[in-house]
Amino acid sequence: MTNKKYEITDIAHEKYPFLHRIRALRDIGKEVKAGDLGGFVEHEGNLSFEPGDDAWIFDDAIAAGEGCVDKGSVLRERAVVCDCAYVSHVTEMTGDSRAEDDAYIRGAKLSRCARASGQSMILQSPTTQAAPILSGNCAVYGKVMGDVMLAGTVVVISDETISNDSLDTLSIDDRGRYIIRDPSRDELAPHQPQEKQKKPRDKGRDR
Repeated sequence: MTNKKYEITDIAHEKYPFLHRIRALRDIGKEVKAGDLGGFVEHEGNLSFEPGDDAWIFDDAIAAGEGCVDKGSVLRERAVVCDCAYVSHVTEMTGDSRAEDDAYIRGAKLSRCARASGQSMILQSPTTQAAPILSGNCAVYGKVMGDVMLAGTVVVISDETISNDSLDTLSIDDRGRYIIRDPSRDELAPHQPQEKQKKPRDKGRDR
């Protein structure tokens, strides 16, 4: 498939000359106009050019190695996706955040110096669609899913899972773990009885 979304220019990265800036060949989403320069890639496999995919790399952000950015995800400022990391489903990475090794990020937000490493998975909840938010200098090597906020120097080690599918937000930072309650949890509503299902008769029962 021909790349009609962007071209890789001759503008090389100052520190990593094997990386080059991209230039939009068409309008992309609401922010990018045809002709706008973007961030840096190593090759076309780093940024999706599938029709209808608004994924983009802004500023001095980088996608390199076998790293891939797709499905509406964006990298801004100095964010880096490298090695075999996969960033997908409207993920947003800003600041000096980094996805490396075999990290998989789906729908999350990473800012400041947050890092996803190893075999980490940072995912939206499949039930509530809430997604993790990582900031500070936190590092994830395990799995984080749902309405979870990580900040400070928190580390999620390999094989550790932090998951939250509730209406509340689970916040973890250097001071400990906290719950940010959803306001709806403190409201009362009339009880709506559920219709009970009738149990089938045991026609084979001995009399």
